[in-house]
Amino acid sequence: MIPLNDIYVLLPAYNEAGKIREVILGLQQEGLLNVVVIDDGSADDTVEQAKSLSDVRLVRHFVNRGAGAAIQTGIELARRNGWPHVALMDADGQHDPKDILQLQAKMSETKCDLVIGSRFMKKNEEIPKTRIVFNFIANRMTNLFCKKNYSDSQSGLRLLNRNAIENLNLQIDGFGFCSEMIIKAERAGLQIEETGISVRYTEYSIRK
Repeated sequence: MIPLNDIYVLLPAYNEAGKIREVILGLQQEGLLNVVVIDDGSADDTVEQAKSLSDVRLVRHFVNRGAGAAIQTGIELARRNGWPHVALMDADGQHDPKDILQLQAKMSETKCDLVIGSRFMKKNEEIPKTRIVFNFIANRMTNLFCKKNYSDSQSGLRLLNRNAIENLNLQIDGFGFCSEMIIKAERAGLQIEETGISVRYTEYSIRK
């Protein structure tokens, strides 16, 4: 099993002052102590909330560049620092930190390079219909460029090993990075797996 100490959790955050502290504490309670907040030019107290907790790394974009740009910054940090694994997780509280352990188990079992947490491989009745429709369309568009069919190409919960960290050079600054990562991973010959995760939609996360 991949040691938890080998997993660095990247939290791209834009105006997440209302949730970032709760999300970080949830990760720490699960033993995920390598937390990296990538603040993407927040105009609220996201930075202050992250700084209020111990053992949290903080990287800042001084202007809002987009979720994809924040992930690019995080992956480049992982490259330079030799981090063996990075988990990507949304900072709005919709993901359960326990599900990173599901990704950890899947990667350990299959020896794959990239695990995507799929909201559609488990029964998740909370998913709004608008999100289901959006993801259906996005999956169809993404899968047109892929060898495999993926059930949740837009999931923000992912785990990358060192091979993926070294070989994924993303360019899209916005949310299109979700599809870009899968397409480029396949083209680089990386092995991709999916595993079922839960999701917690609240008024806050839907608004985000």
